[in-house]
This record gives sequence, C-alpha cells and structure tokens, in this order.
Amino acid sequence: MSSGIEKQRRMDLRRKLGFRAIPDWPISAAPRRGPKYLIAHACFECRRSFKTVPREGRQAVCPRCKGPMFEMGRSFKAPASRDREQWLKVQALYAAGFRFFSYRSYSGPALPARLSEVASFIEAHPDHPFRVAAPNPSVNPDALKRAGYLKR
Repeated sequence: MSSGIEKQRRMDLRRKLGFRAIPDWPISAAPRRGPKYLIAHACFECRRSFKTVPREGRQAVCPRCKGPMFEMGRSFKAPASRDREQWLKVQALYAAGFRFFSYRSYSGPALPARLSEVASFIEAHPDHPFRVAAPNPSVNPDALKRAGYLKR
C-alpha cells in the first residue's frame, strides 16, 4: 500500500503529462452533487412530520393544516399520529430547547420514554447534548392551544 505522499507525487506527475485534466472552474463554483439536506419538521396540530429544506428566516408551514411547523433535526423519528402522549412529550422537549440532530455521536443520558418523565428529565439535565436551542415556552402545548393552533 502506498503512502499519501507517494499518491500525491503520482497525481502531480499525471497532471504535468496531461493525463489528469484540471477543471477550469473555481472550486467554489463546482456543480453541486445531490440534493440539499432535508430536515424533519413537525406539525404539533396534525401530529405529522415532513422533511423539508431548511428556510433561513422563515418558518415552515404545514401542507395539511397551514399551521406552523417546527424544525426538529435530521435524526427526528416521529411517533405514530395516534400516539398523543408521545407527541406531547416531543412537543415539551422541543419547548425546552431539545433538537434531534444525532443519536450516534453523543455521550449523554437517553431521552425520556414517557411524558410523565419529561419535567424531571429537563430539570436534571440542563446541559444535555441535544439541548441546543434556547427554551421556547410559547411552543408548549398550553400556549399553542391558547393561540388557536391546537384544537384537539
């Protein structure tokens, strides 16, 4: 197996001989390969999750009920729409600043399994690796119900 230095020397030699063409576009203007990342967004009214392209400065709108959708993270796995307790748990975690970006590269306690465990979990783990946003109490279930977003 050859070293990285040897490979670089051979590539330079190929370029000089004309066997390896150097692209004429600048690196920053290289064509983009593949689609943009899609981020899971959740609608707490419909209890559905959709993956959309992140929008800077604009909140995503639910295609079903036209209510607000909240950016959950790339690793978010939505509970079944009929499982109201799990959706309220996810909503409470979101309101506390938790986002679901990675499950493999963190070293912290597992997220609570039940809604009844959320309050004590949030209090016990103020520096959890998934707690990346500032708490947003306006997203908790009671505040959304008062604003007219949650009717069920």
